[in-house]
Amino acid sequence: MRIVVSFDLLLLISFLLQHLHICLTNVDHNRLFYAKEFLNRFGYIKLNDSSVHISPSIVRAFQRFVGLNQTGIIDELTWQKMREPRCGNKDLRRIQRRKRFILQGSRWPSNEPLTFRIVKYPTTFPQQFVDTELTKALKLWSTSSSLEFEHRKLKKQDELKPNHLDRKTDIRISFEIGDHGDTEPFDGPGNVLGHAFFPQYGGDAHFDNDEYWTTKSTDGVNLFQVAAHEFGHSLGLEHSNKPEAIMAPFFKGYTPNFTLQEDDIRAIQALYGGKPSKSYSSLSSTNIETYQPVAKQMAPSVKSSNRNSALCLDPKFDAITIIDDDTYIFKDNLVYRRSKSSLEIDYPRPIRDVFGRWEGGIWQTLPDHIDTSLLWPNQQIFFFKDKYYWKTIRFQLQTGYPRLISDGFRGLDEQHFFTGHLDAAFVYSGDNHTYFIKDAMIWRLNMNMEFISSIDIDYPQFVSNWLHIGDKITSALQWINGRTYFFSHQFYYRYDHINHHIDDSYPTYPRPISEWWLQCNQETPMSSEYHLSRWKRTNNTNFDNNGRRKKSEENLCLINILVFIITYYL
Repeated sequence: MRIVVSFDLLLLISFLLQHLHICLTNVDHNRLFYAKEFLNRFGYIKLNDSSVHISPSIVRAFQRFVGLNQTGIIDELTWQKMREPRCGNKDLRRIQRRKRFILQGSRWPSNEPLTFRIVKYPTTFPQQFVDTELTKALKLWSTSSSLEFEHRKLKKQDELKPNHLDRKTDIRISFEIGDHGDTEPFDGPGNVLGHAFFPQYGGDAHFDNDEYWTTKSTDGVNLFQVAAHEFGHSLGLEHSNKPEAIMAPFFKGYTPNFTLQEDDIRAIQALYGGKPSKSYSSLSSTNIETYQPVAKQMAPSVKSSNRNSALCLDPKFDAITIIDDDTYIFKDNLVYRRSKSSLEIDYPRPIRDVFGRWEGGIWQTLPDHIDTSLLWPNQQIFFFKDKYYWKTIRFQLQTGYPRLISDGFRGLDEQHFFTGHLDAAFVYSGDNHTYFIKDAMIWRLNMNMEFISSIDIDYPQFVSNWLHIGDKITSALQWINGRTYFFSHQFYYRYDHINHHIDDSYPTYPRPISEWWLQCNQETPMSSEYHLSRWKRTNNTNFDNNGRRKKSEENLCLINILVFIITYYL
């Protein structure tokens, strides 16, 4: 009898261990899935990988950046760090880091005060407190730099005006909920508290309206501290890997004597200089002008149009750019204009009739048969042909052009395997850097603190190693929705800059240019560009967004085990 009982007891223990192993395995698997989504979103994983496995080197990179012991495994401290409230901007955008503080590469002109406006207030926090805390957060950066700020309060006539039409204000501030149109949706209380755009892309700062915002309290989320961090991005700073710095990515809780740290001061002074005792003239360059802010646009909904033209018959074009939210497409000696609805009826026109300027009684214009174009903020457009380039501000050709590409973009020369005739030039959504493509090679532009441009020392590289599109790139553009599009002869791709691969969508890419961009086929309307956040997607509905089991599931294993024990003894 004792042998039978012992054998039954062994069966019970075996059953319990098996169920416990299943529970722990599921928890570990879900933790890895959440960790991969986290590392993907914040710049540690560049390539899409369908597996849940995360290499130890990637985990160590995160641990090194946030100051944890570099174990290479997702231990408890690493797991808890990933779940702390933080900024929504990426941590890593560049491979090499020689300094603690990181400069994104764009800045504001420092000869006039920066203006800011709060265009949307939180629903649960008094407006006068918001004004005070946000003004204090911005002016914190002026204590150790040449920056000055001016608050432009929202007027009655501006209350119903869309955010992107407020072009007279440098930094626009709003409190948003969930998906608010900039491809970086908020996730409710906790996790991501806010995000901000660099000066190159407008400098706007968004805060999650679902947070419990407070001031001078250990409860909730301190608005002043979070705002000071986000405004650092608005001014051109990236995340710091010094935990005590304001620009460290994680919210540290209420700090009574909150002020700029040495790392923050060095960073802001690298961009704007120290607090001046007298006025200084702003830096300038004879080669490449300073980035200026540009309003961000939400994706348009485009209706179809049946427009017969040479471009519809042969949709391969030479260059593409944007002026005043209209898309301009260059082919041979003609330029076509595409509004938000279709190709314009009064186009195409000769390039020489649209782009140029009068000089000494002579109409100077762009050449025909352009190789490609590059769009920078503030309507700065560069046009390339052979080894030369021209610059326009909107339609106005600037003086002193054409210039040699090797003079304006140092390092883009024969010594670095460039022989002329660029295929594409664009600002990539993933890191806000300027890239050039010619055949199988790609170059990245680097800007120093004097805004002198040169090609990054790690370039050129093979396009196939950087851009995961098999076809030859014939043009590229970051469109008004912030997404980067690559064109290849008669087809185009939309690129997922978060996961660094061709965007997952239906219909799949590549898509015909004639149908989706030119609206040549009336039966194929261009759908609104939209963003499905991988941060919110999961096929396992038993877990919440924080990587925890839902309340209805978290104790399921223990319940099953208890039921078995009770049944066994009864």
